[in-house]
Amino acid sequence: METKKGLSAIVATLLIILLTIVAVGIIWVVIRNVVQSGAEQVEIGAACASVDLSTSAAVCVGTGGGGNWTCNVTYYRGSGGEAIDGLRVTLSNGLTSFTQDVPGDVSVGATRTQPGINTGLLNTTAKPNSVQIAAYFDDASGTPQLCNPSGEFTDIG
Repeated sequence: METKKGLSAIVATLLIILLTIVAVGIIWVVIRNVVQSGAEQVEIGAACASVDLSTSAAVCVGTGGGGNWTCNVTYYRGSGGEAIDGLRVTLSNGLTSFTQDVPGDVSVGATRTQPGINTGLLNTTAKPNSVQIAAYFDDASGTPQLCNPSGEFTDIG
């Protein structure tokens, strides 16, 4: 009997050590994920800070009536910053707004026109009167992380 009692103390000690190692492993995985997520947000924030975008022109033409507008938006990317994953264009008429993602990088110093942004039905016949653009970077899971939008452009033709 005495031998079995000594053996069970050793088994109990080994189980406690094993449970402690498993608990430390679980806690480490959680902490590592939080730290990596935070680091990724900091990287995206720094990348956003260096992107310089501005809208230089926008022309919207009514198609099909009833608030269906097709717009061409021209934008400029100033100096600096790394390659972006795309832009989000937001058109508004003061009552409702429409957004469209435009994937792909815009070269530094380039002026581009995004043609054919179709707002669909904005539930009103009012023409869009403002546009904003915002760069975005895809995170590790492929989800777009938006930067702050450029200033509002209101001289829509």
